[in-house]
Amino acid sequence: MRLKSAFEDFEANTLGAVHGLLGRLSYVGGLHAGDGTYAHWGLAKVYGDEAAKCAIRASHRVLVSEVLKRPLAVLLNDVPVSCLNQRLTAAEFLASLTHCPPRQFSPAARAHLRSVLSALSALLESPNNASLRAAAQPRLPGQEPPPPAGI
Repeated sequence: MRLKSAFEDFEANTLGAVHGLLGRLSYVGGLHAGDGTYAHWGLAKVYGDEAAKCAIRASHRVLVSEVLKRPLAVLLNDVPVSCLNQRLTAAEFLASLTHCPPRQFSPAARAHLRSVLSALSALLESPNNASLRAAAQPRLPGQEPPPPAGI
């Protein structure tokens, strides 16, 4: 009798060994076959092919959702951690993430992820990230800047 589901096993044992949120997203994106399926020999061997595919698909959805919820400042700090063992520069690593949102995600989610990755790439290229620190600070009500004149 197994004590863990395929999803729990994949999250704890496989993804638990991968550095960073974006690193995990990259790893799971690499398991995607492009035709809507996923392949992971060890997980399929233990839980069966269909259970493994379902677990990885569910994990992929969770990871994309987590990335889309995080502030850019947090994701920017995650980039060096995520590409530690990749032997890629941060810019190359972010470019490699384009394979991460498979067609099963809504067009809006794919577009949102592309925009987040594009923003991270632009921030990495920027020599001055001071505006990022200011952008990461939540504004209190009443501290909002006034809208531009004429709006």
